[in-house]
Amino acid sequence: MKINSVRALIIVGFSIITLTLIGLFLPTILKKDNEIQYASEAKLGIPFELTDSNGNKITEAVFVGSPSVLFFGFTHCPSICPLALHRLSLLIESLGKDQNRLNAYFITLDPERDTWKVLNNYLSFFNNRIIGITGDSKKIKALAKSWGIYSKKVPLDGENYTIDHTSLIFLLKNNGNFLKSIDFEDDFELSLEEIKKLL
Repeated sequence: MKINSVRALIIVGFSIITLTLIGLFLPTILKKDNEIQYASEAKLGIPFELTDSNGNKITEAVFVGSPSVLFFGFTHCPSICPLALHRLSLLIESLGKDQNRLNAYFITLDPERDTWKVLNNYLSFFNNRIIGITGDSKKIKALAKSWGIYSKKVPLDGENYTIDHTSLIFLLKNNGNFLKSIDFEDDFELSLEEIKKLL
């Protein structure tokens, strides 16, 4: 009995240590996997015809001619989206006169609620170079998928819902091709340097 008890304690102890290590290192492993997914100049995106936050037609052609940054989110986002857009606004403003050489787009993952007028009002609180994109739900879903965006509706009270989603900022070269991604939580100066490399 004593031997079995000792063995049980050893097994339990080993399990606790293993679970603790998984808890500590799994987020880092997953983040590295995510970085690897976007590390190379992969072919991302598809042709589209949607509506911008000024009510005008917009297509993938806007990504060609000037470098761009993209961020996918939604206006009812409680924290990540406003924080990311605020950070992006600061990064753009830090470019000084060169900010006119950079285009920025906020693509909604919630076109049912985010009409172009809603986007227009929401984005008025951020740098005016950030243009919103919305449109048909199926087209938005296909566009997000083509960029490897994770997006899932999470029910709240009543008919309300929020959306879990990828919160990376995508950097595009002036030919419209994806270069790399940055995280809005990355070091500000390092992120700024990455954006300057586009110009």
